[in-house]
Amino acid sequence: MAIRLIKPAEIDLEDRRFRFTFNPVEERFRRSVKEIGVLEPVIITYREGKPVLIDGWKRVEAARDCGLPELLALEIDNQANDLTIFLLTFFENYSRRPFSLAEKSLAVRKFRDFRLRPVDIIEDILPLLELPPEQKTLELMLELSSLGKWLEVIHRKDWKLGTAELLLSFPPEERFWLVRLVEKLSHNQQRELIELFYSLKRSTGKSLEELAGEGEIVNPVGRLFEGNIQAAAALLSVLRKLNWPTVWRLNQAISDRIRNLDLPPNISLDYDRTLENPVLKIGLEAESCQELKEVIKRLLETLGRPEWDGIFELLHHVGD
Repeated sequence: MAIRLIKPAEIDLEDRRFRFTFNPVEERFRRSVKEIGVLEPVIITYREGKPVLIDGWKRVEAARDCGLPELLALEIDNQANDLTIFLLTFFENYSRRPFSLAEKSLAVRKFRDFRLRPVDIIEDILPLLELPPEQKTLELMLELSSLGKWLEVIHRKDWKLGTAELLLSFPPEERFWLVRLVEKLSHNQQRELIELFYSLKRSTGKSLEELAGEGEIVNPVGRLFEGNIQAAAALLSVLRKLNWPTVWRLNQAISDRIRNLDLPPNISLDYDRTLENPVLKIGLEAESCQELKEVIKRLLETLGRPEWDGIFELLHHVGD
């Protein structure tokens, strides 16, 4: 190992052979680099006579943005093989923060590409990534890593293993269609939409293309693809209705009763839309003790109305 100075422009950021992380350069970090420079050396090695970045992507990107002429770099012997070097960057990042599912999938892919034996990935790497140490998990991670640019969506929304497993149960062309459809939504909305499309596919035997071109689904799908995020609620409602018509009707009836109560904005009611848990959650908002008393008084004034009994009867309804 040796410490040397290197120009940020000398490092080819397109050579990502050792990179498996996604975190972008935050403005606070960029401002820090502008004010005091980069104090921690980046780590490089050489391949075909050119410097290849091992660790320090954000530092190099920020240094370029801020016009720094030079960076300190820790140079690793270029005789070290790719697997040895990737182990270095893996554990360098492992000590700093948890990895997202997308990053875990890329790490597994690179260990495989750098010729770490599958049995060693399963027994040694998957437990470090807090993933089940099974052949099935290895195959799932390798398949997930093949999603390319869409891994950034999975990273940003912090997908869980179950959501990814469900997505990968679709044919490849349908996976990309789904991720494009849900990419701007919250993770909860993403997960539910994928689950609902999966359930509807199984019950109808139709493809996503066929389903997306039918009846009530067409309009909200089109609006979502146009960037109208509000269309997600309409699409979820339609899919719930098509998958579970009885539950959907019960939800509509509950929503009607809640709406008829005409509660003020600082009183909110929530419940499990699957109706598996017959509990009504009541939220109260107040900025003072006096305001809280007034909110509770307003709530109590409504309790004699028949809508309350109707809500609880519907919540305890036994399904289909």
